[in-house]
Amino acid sequence: MHKYNIALYIFLLSLLCITHGKQFEKSNDFDVLIFTQLWPMTACFIWKENSEKHSCLLPKRDEWTIHGIWPTKYNTKGPEFCNSSLPFNASALAPLQDELKENWIDIQNGSEPYTFWKHEWNKHGTCAVVIKALNNEYKYFQEGLKLHDTYNMINVLAKANVLPGQKYMIETMLTGIQKVLNKKGQIMCVQNKKTGELYVSEIRLCFDKALQLTDCDGIYHFPTNCNKFKEIIYPSNVPSNYHVIQL
Repeated sequence: MHKYNIALYIFLLSLLCITHGKQFEKSNDFDVLIFTQLWPMTACFIWKENSEKHSCLLPKRDEWTIHGIWPTKYNTKGPEFCNSSLPFNASALAPLQDELKENWIDIQNGSEPYTFWKHEWNKHGTCAVVIKALNNEYKYFQEGLKLHDTYNMINVLAKANVLPGQKYMIETMLTGIQKVLNKKGQIMCVQNKKTGELYVSEIRLCFDKALQLTDCDGIYHFPTNCNKFKEIIYPSNVPSNYHVIQL
């Protein structure tokens, strides 16, 4: 009888642990993958305006750089931070480091090594692993580089005759992307608090779970957070001496 009670206790304890774990388990269900690219001039502007001591790392040539690949549910953000049992491992990226330093740049100069990549992996990569092509850290970053090579927005926008150093209505930029790629993307802006000017900050393209380009219909802030009635600056240099607010 005593042995039976111990066995029953162990069984009930195990059941409680399983139930408790499931109760707090994070879901990694999502609808689309958002591939997000940063315009370095604007990203640097945001970083430098937070502190006079901040400096930036910029790419060697004018090009958009990678922000991340984000599993996303329609009309909301996330999922995020899905699996703490998959911690970031810098050594796994050794074969990709040269490419990452050129195309997946941490604009925030002075950050601890790997800070940006670690954040993107922990927040988004650990949710993307349910996709076979993204099921480990190396594949996640490798796929980001592949997407960037194919869909670098400096080339896509140039084909639409949208060039740095000019101002555009946001509809012109959105329509240009759609004409070149035959899919609808998303454009995000930041605002100059002092002057009210808008700078293009990010461009997001959407992919289904087979990593096929798809329309971004239904994602949060689609198609833009930019003011549709004002021209948007696509800066060729880093704006300076202003305070910035994120829209």
